[in-house]
Amino acid sequence: MAAKTIIGLVGMPAAGKTSVAEYIAEKSKASHVKTHDFIWGFLKARGVIPNEETSEMASLYIWAEYGEIPLVHWVEKQISASKAKTIIIDGLRTTEEARAFKDRYGENFHIIAVLARPDIRLERQTKRARFGALSKLEFRMRDREELRLGVGDLIANAEHYIDANPGIDKIKPHIDSLIRDIRAR
Repeated sequence: MAAKTIIGLVGMPAAGKTSVAEYIAEKSKASHVKTHDFIWGFLKARGVIPNEETSEMASLYIWAEYGEIPLVHWVEKQISASKAKTIIIDGLRTTEEARAFKDRYGENFHIIAVLARPDIRLERQTKRARFGALSKLEFRMRDREELRLGVGDLIANAEHYIDANPGIDKIKPHIDSLIRDIRAR
């Protein structure tokens, strides 16, 4: 069996990572692994309702207590269980996670940064309101926390970039081209 292509998506909150991942998964019959499912599962197993605050606290707790290991192992189990040739990891957050996947999957692991301006991301976040609306201050504080965790470093070191400002429908041709290029390697 040919080696799987593993694509890690990184980006600031509401940049469009999940929209890109869903499009690739549908178009390419890829498996879509959402890192937030690990955090939400951790919370639910402890009887805690996932929301913006509890998810952030759980992420920090797991990271401080165990490092990247639990999340990386969970994602690797999802990858191993999948029959898909392409796996999309939606929501890489740290260079340590990326390094672990690069060490494990080598040239078959690729990082794509999904980028969008803060004003567009705030608008998307407000429409999405997964855990209720965020104020502009809360949004900026969340961005600061993401950057502190290393998302900015991971974005800066990504192999490929997608400008998601125009929205998913307008960037599909670019995504298709990018995936073709990655698979051709």
